[in-house]
Amino acid sequence: MSEKISILLAEDHALVRAGFKSIIDAEEGFDVVGEAEDGLECLELVRATSPQVVLLDLSMPKLSGLNAISHIKKRYKETKVIVLTAAETTNVWTEVLELGVAGIAMKSISPKELIQGIYSVMEDVLFIHSEIQPILEEAAGLNNKRLSVREKQVVKLVAEGYKTKDIAEMLEISDRTVSKHRENLMTKMGATSTAELTNYANETGLTKVRLEEIE
Repeated sequence: MSEKISILLAEDHALVRAGFKSIIDAEEGFDVVGEAEDGLECLELVRATSPQVVLLDLSMPKLSGLNAISHIKKRYKETKVIVLTAAETTNVWTEVLELGVAGIAMKSISPKELIQGIYSVMEDVLFIHSEIQPILEEAAGLNNKRLSVREKQVVKLVAEGYKTKDIAEMLEISDRTVSKHRENLMTKMGATSTAELTNYANETGLTKVRLEEIE
């Protein structure tokens, strides 16, 4: 990327914010365009600076990180949010993923992985901190072995944006069968939307393999 990636830091603890800023400043391809101490200031700076990425703490005064995410996703759809949290709870991680964040990481993340994560979300790849992913998968039951070969194929294609008719043609099955697989997948995953099925496929790596590799 020739132009620098614009980043907004939203963190109420000055020392923590300074630490992340030093990481960002050390990367030639990044540019910190603003620093917010609370949720309301975060939204004001998003509006004023139009950052490409927001590194967002969940526990902030005046407006929580969760509420800030909701506002950003509704009004500034091009801005990607990476959540930085000290909360080691799968419920929190699941909730922010459902809100459509681009990434999630513990504040203990290494500078190298954070930098890689920022570049990943700029390529529209969901970023999940390596410390979080195995815990999240285990807690949510995100295990490929729970799915049949056909279900793996269907969820992969759903995540890639294919419609029921397209999937039926590609897998040489009926539209009705595809719909039934989707219903079964929603039940197994406890999902309520296509977005949640897409998160599953991203988190388990199904979107990165070819159909013929799914066994």
